[in-house]
Amino acid sequence: MVWKKLFGGGGEKEPSPREIERNRRIDRWLDAMGPEWAEAYMIIGTDPAIDRVFFESLHYKLRDGEIEEARKHLRVCMRFLTDESREKLRNVGQAQRWATFDQMAEAGIVISSNATFPMDALQIAKQPVPDRPDLEFPLYFRGEGHLLTVAPTGAGKGQRLILPVLLDFEGPTVVLDPKGENYEHTAWRRSLYGQVFKWAPGVPDSDCYNPLDRVTGWDEARLLAELLVIPQGKEPFWDEAARDLLTGLIFYVIRTRPEGQRNMRAVCRLLTPSKADFAAMVEDLQGSDDERLKELGNILETQSEALRASISTTLRTQLAIWRSDDVANVTSSTTPGWTVEDILVRDNISVTFAAKTGRAPGWHQRDDGGVTRGSAATVYLVVPPEKMAAMRSVLRVMLGQHLSEAIRVRKMIDAVNAEDDSLPAEYLDWPMMFVFDEMPQLGYMRIIEDAVAITRSYRVRLWLFAQDLAQLEEVYPKWRSLVANCRGQIFFRPNDTRTAEHVAERLGRRKDIWGGEDWVASPQQLMGPEFRDDCVIFQDGLSIRANLYPPYYANEKLKEWVAQKKRELGDTVYRAPRPVLTPEFEPDEDDADLKDDPEYQAELAALQARMRGRKNGSPPIPKAAPEDNGSRPPERPSGSSETPRRPPAPPSFDK
Repeated sequence: MVWKKLFGGGGEKEPSPREIERNRRIDRWLDAMGPEWAEAYMIIGTDPAIDRVFFESLHYKLRDGEIEEARKHLRVCMRFLTDESREKLRNVGQAQRWATFDQMAEAGIVISSNATFPMDALQIAKQPVPDRPDLEFPLYFRGEGHLLTVAPTGAGKGQRLILPVLLDFEGPTVVLDPKGENYEHTAWRRSLYGQVFKWAPGVPDSDCYNPLDRVTGWDEARLLAELLVIPQGKEPFWDEAARDLLTGLIFYVIRTRPEGQRNMRAVCRLLTPSKADFAAMVEDLQGSDDERLKELGNILETQSEALRASISTTLRTQLAIWRSDDVANVTSSTTPGWTVEDILVRDNISVTFAAKTGRAPGWHQRDDGGVTRGSAATVYLVVPPEKMAAMRSVLRVMLGQHLSEAIRVRKMIDAVNAEDDSLPAEYLDWPMMFVFDEMPQLGYMRIIEDAVAITRSYRVRLWLFAQDLAQLEEVYPKWRSLVANCRGQIFFRPNDTRTAEHVAERLGRRKDIWGGEDWVASPQQLMGPEFRDDCVIFQDGLSIRANLYPPYYANEKLKEWVAQKKRELGDTVYRAPRPVLTPEFEPDEDDADLKDDPEYQAELAALQARMRGRKNGSPPIPKAAPEDNGSRPPERPSGSSETPRRPPAPPSFDK
């Protein structure tokens, strides 16, 4: 202990009661001096170059409250200190403002090596082990809540954070992939975790998703219209009028068009009708048995032609991208199995099935060397950066619909699981994660603002990325609330004064031993080389300075691990079936998926029936506990058959 170095005694023998009491008095005295003076006192007292007379003189001055004399004494001592101690003295008080190892361990940001690894944990940064600079411990984000990362273009948000997390996190995920590098580097791995969907307009092997397939009523039509219409920042009347008209037209297409013709192209055609077609549509609307469609018909009939033309022009401009061949080809139908309800129901069945059989959920390697894949699907939305602006309307719909349905379905699943007495009280599980890279480029999305505020308990996790706070403020007027509602916030390499000042102000100022105050980290420091490979994390009331992982392209250990796992497990990306299968997409005959497990399928059908019952307001169907008929997937290999073990995850990302 430090007080032994300062005052001697102790040795290896147990201290006497008198020594213990003396040490307690010393600790209380050091605490009373304040962290800055206590730290300076320790630096002087433990420096081998300082004569004991100098130290005792400082001790008496501080004891007698002679602070100015103590400062003068310190200035004299500075010339005799070792270089290391002199540097520490210059930065006295700074360390106390950063979270300690014990504080992070208590908050769960550091995970004990002998603890059951939480399935929802994301490895986001690292820190040196106290007193062991040659070792580092990973920092994790886990539990309920959302993440926000703010860093400029080129800082490595994707390479340092998104890519490693996608390789490791096993839960269902929707990821906006502007460069396509997430799919390129991680689809092989996530194919082990479950079905992979790649939506990439203009790419021959793209999956398809028709947003109108998820519209069953007026409320869904209204949400779709809200996502389609990007606020223009002018008089709100025009945005609202456009949404109202578009809501009615979407609902009209759903109610009147045959299956196969309910898509956005059909909606767009209604905005450019001939006079005869317009008259026929108004007559059809007014004759509808739905009151809202009748109202739309009456509004269109009585609306002035100039006003109607202005609103229609606004909509045609907003929806122009939906008329392009590339977008129409991938939004006029839906790849089988690609709905959030299908994804979450199958994932929940797999997770609860594993919980009842006493093993960890997800993929695992079988005793015969084969692999049983998991049921946590991944959706990649791949759009080149240069097309992001043009594709905003489409991306807003894709992400917004998926998020809205995830909230609804998770709530229903949680209610069904709560009634299942055969489930353990606690079991390993994960949230559904949404990775919104370059989120402000999508424009204002009310559903994101609402989801960040209300979905903490629904096992839906948002990870939002922005270049700087000015960009966020421009799109979200309530940006401060958005930031505050993200439980974890990661800032690194700010290159604008506004963001750097925000971080510096949140870190606050520290008193120094010379009588002044200084930033814990000034805006200039945060923008300079001192923090180039560091990030600042605000989480659970803690301010954390951590080291960033190296970018994927420069992370030789991680790339070596990826190459090894591809050799062991293969790098095939299993995709959903197409109307015409090509050899590279045909399922592998050796793939032992849960789709072939009759007991799993029985539970899946039962859960879907219970959910339909809840949706329709009918009583839930009774559940039957599964019996072990030998058809379950083989147990995950582990040292103990009673202790579920997570599949081998990537080693530390400093690979």
